[in-house]
Amino acid sequence: MILGIEIETSSIRVAYIGKKYELTEWEIFELPEGAIGSEGIIDTDSVVKTLIKIPSKFNLKNPKAAFAVSGPAYTAVRIIQVPFIDKDEITLNLPMELDKYIPFNAKEVYYDFHILEAVKDKNLTELLVAVANRQIVTEYVNVFEKAGITPQVVDIGALALYNVYELNYRETDTTLIVNVGENVINFIIARDDKPLYVRDSTITFKINIHEAQEEEIRNFADDISAEIYRQIEYFKSFLTERPVKKIYLTGYPVISPIFVSSIEERLDQEVFILNPFRKIKINKKIASKMHKYSNIAAISIGLSLRGTEKIK
Repeated sequence: MILGIEIETSSIRVAYIGKKYELTEWEIFELPEGAIGSEGIIDTDSVVKTLIKIPSKFNLKNPKAAFAVSGPAYTAVRIIQVPFIDKDEITLNLPMELDKYIPFNAKEVYYDFHILEAVKDKNLTELLVAVANRQIVTEYVNVFEKAGITPQVVDIGALALYNVYELNYRETDTTLIVNVGENVINFIIARDDKPLYVRDSTITFKINIHEAQEEEIRNFADDISAEIYRQIEYFKSFLTERPVKKIYLTGYPVISPIFVSSIEERLDQEVFILNPFRKIKINKKIASKMHKYSNIAAISIGLSLRGTEKIK
């Protein structure tokens, strides 16, 4: 089993999924203001000092972890279709073809792929290709290692979100899952057991949801709704036969009923709150805490799921 560690602007969230999909531990560690920015780690010492608290809190020696990188400036996930090809040929040829599919220089990123579908009779292979900026990954690896934590998996935030959705839901309708983070919004559109569309966008207007007035919350919801609508429309432009029928929302602002109802009003569509524990058991000793933090736990849980037999 591995720790799922999500580093956000204001805090580090850590999940530990044990046997039989039980969330045995979950903690949130506050970060000093300015330690993390949209451009990544700003105050390395503060981040390391916070990460050092994790092994003792979880009573683990030399823990292994999965962490995520997010944001359109540093990551990209693309779903592509190519003529039928086996895994060995993909491994050989993808590095030479990568520039065609991603908005980065292939030499500046780490990459991986997953075969979603391979049908020889249709001469079709469908791939999920994920890339992350080498420099930002190296920065994160360095702070983990300084804190005595071994990073075993580097994930993309949106794909960690998909892990949670895949385990808990798997809707037959085309479904949009949205995580509103502090700097980044993660978008996944999926159907059955397959992602169809994966994107991130940045947040330009931020609020303290606990202190904000109703008008400020509604204005924030307007911004988020506009971005959700833009992503849906872009998706429709190349998959017109699969309109989004259902929307699940998670992230720090969903704790506000005003925010959720405003999103529904702007999109003219019912919005459901993502339950990351629908099929995950919560240990009794942290049950009350997780009720409080369920809206910001999805990414860390999705990362910890990387250590299970279900999701590698």
